[in-house]
Amino acid sequence: MSQGRTVSVVVPTLNEERFLPTLLASLARQTIPVHEVIVADAGSSDRTVELARAAGARVVPGGHPGVGRNAGATAAAGSYLLFLDADVRLPEGALEDAFTEMGSQRLESASCWFVPDSTDPSLRLTHWFSCHYFRLTSKLGWPHSIGAFLLLPRAAHIAIGGFDTSVKVAEDQDYVRRLARHGRYGFIRRPVVEIAARRFESEGSLRMNVKWIAIELHRLILGEIRGDYFRYFK
Repeated sequence: MSQGRTVSVVVPTLNEERFLPTLLASLARQTIPVHEVIVADAGSSDRTVELARAAGARVVPGGHPGVGRNAGATAAAGSYLLFLDADVRLPEGALEDAFTEMGSQRLESASCWFVPDSTDPSLRLTHWFSCHYFRLTSKLGWPHSIGAFLLLPRAAHIAIGGFDTSVKVAEDQDYVRRLARHGRYGFIRRPVVEIAARRFESEGSLRMNVKWIAIELHRLILGEIRGDYFRYFK
């Protein structure tokens, strides 16, 4: 499925000098080379921009993650977009696995399984449960994704109007809900990407779990979150 397709990677950043080099190194090791890496930076005060450019990435102005992803997508030239978070680590065959899974399931777009960069049993259990919930609900018509890995045709991004920048939290969930109306979307078992558990570690696992349950209930009952009351992004 990857033959003849070019992939533009888009990464929104804000002060990510700690994590970004690991992500960029894992992209460089992919069995399917990426066409370009675009870092949409929201005004970092650390070495994020310097490190991105040193690794060969193109830097464009960003903002809130939805704003940054849209800016990166606008600058992209690839036929596919791969939206990643800066604190992700990809296995070497991540892109190859994703295209294989998408081809076998006849999917147009996909997000994927994830594990935390922590050995804490409670965190690993929380992430395991989340993966199963995302996969089940996606099959049942309530699509879920992780903004940390979202692969789709650039034409599909354009067709749905990109990320809704009025959505303050869970903008990736709103995005795939609309994306699934455009073409077949799935939450796939492979690849398995590693994501940082830093929010769980800094705010506490219980508090983060309660916050995400509240976010999900808000979306189910009241719709997408367009106010600042959850204050997820600091």
